[in-house]
Amino acid sequence: MRRALLVLAVASGLAAGCGGAQQQRRPPGPAPDHAREVERNPYALTCEDLARQPENSVAQRMVIHAEFALAEAPALRRRMSEMRANRTGRSVYWALTEICKGRDPAFRPARAAVEAVRHGRYLVQPRPDSWSDPERWQPTR
Repeated sequence: MRRALLVLAVASGLAAGCGGAQQQRRPPGPAPDHAREVERNPYALTCEDLARQPENSVAQRMVIHAEFALAEAPALRRRMSEMRANRTGRSVYWALTEICKGRDPAFRPARAAVEAVRHGRYLVQPRPDSWSDPERWQPTR
């Protein structure tokens, strides 16, 4: 029994140590050159960028700026006029995240996301009117 526990503890420690070492070697946030490229060209956004955005605010801002820049793409002018900027941007973000599922981290999902939103897939629905009317939130007496 002791031997089995010892083997289990060593295996757990090795598994945890391997993952931790990889995390420490990878610098936080996007590489500065890549961040500048995405700023100039939001179509350069990768699935890795989306996966790493929780790591720090620089990565988050890069993804947010890219999603709203993509929402202003000429292909989405009609959607933008129908949905406004926030819903169109959120729809692009939803499409980006869905398209990246199971993809290579280097995959660039922006063109596919813009096309998906243009064709009516991944459209974020408007908030219910009750969200804009706090009186409806109060219980009646």
